[in-house]
Amino acid sequence: MKIAFDGSAFWETGMTYEEQYDTVARAGYEYINPYNADFPGFWKRPKATNDEVKWHKKAIADAGLKIASLTTGFRWADPDEFVREYAIDCWKRMIEIAEILDVKVFNTELGPGRDNPELREAKLMRSLDVLVPLLESKGMRLDVQAHPDDFYEHNNDAYDIIRYYDSPALAYLYSIPHTFHYDGGKGDIEKNLKYTRKHLKHVLFADTYDYTKLFRYNVNPSPLYANDSVRCHAHIGHLGEGDVDFDRIFKTLREMGFNEQDDTIATFNPLGFPERAIEDGAYTRKMIEDNLVNVPSITEPEPESYGFFAR
Repeated sequence: MKIAFDGSAFWETGMTYEEQYDTVARAGYEYINPYNADFPGFWKRPKATNDEVKWHKKAIADAGLKIASLTTGFRWADPDEFVREYAIDCWKRMIEIAEILDVKVFNTELGPGRDNPELREAKLMRSLDVLVPLLESKGMRLDVQAHPDDFYEHNNDAYDIIRYYDSPALAYLYSIPHTFHYDGGKGDIEKNLKYTRKHLKHVLFADTYDYTKLFRYNVNPSPLYANDSVRCHAHIGHLGEGDVDFDRIFKTLREMGFNEQDDTIATFNPLGFPERAIEDGAYTRKMIEDNLVNVPSITEPEPESYGFFAR
């Protein structure tokens, strides 16, 4: 299991890339997931030239870091067919970038837009029909999550798409700060995680608040929040400040053997408070190490049927 730091923590801070990479290294991390509009890029065609990509490769190595995965996203489930096909072209360029970087893993989300989820699922699967064989041929893997305001927000709906392909090139990403959106506010972490048993390869770590509890968030105009028109969640860098039960998360991941696999990734993914990146990053890294690395093996025997049958 690799422990990584997601680069979205440094959005719009004015920090140079060298400063960002140095900060991650100072927090004690060996791995980083770069995530920025300029590098590696998202939504639009990645603009970094091959020489610029090589510069980042050297700068990351000079900081003593390695890349665990590239964080990105394109509109591959858009109802507009031109936009969807363009997203495939964007993915192909991102794959070229990964080859220059010697990176084998990407992480992304289903895609925004809660209208017409069945059509959006069909569009996504048309995109995956193209991308999965391409990724398989290159020995690469794409880790996919459901994000609040995606066409599927629930854990099981998103995972079922991954399950359908049953490919080493496609894996499930569980984002802890999205926990309460994964099951309509129940926050049943153990059930959600174990449903994804076979294909869970990536977990994002940050705390969050239970959006169903009154005044955890204040969103104006409040009627839009009350009638389910808008979404609100947080990525709190200091684990334990929100409503997530991390003892239960760590216990479940240990039982699943997530921490004992060579190809899994645990990523620290804070948003806001970049000035606390080193402090929170070091704290979270130690939490992950204490609960998932420096522990005895307690993997449960694989059940006869995978979790998706135990509804």
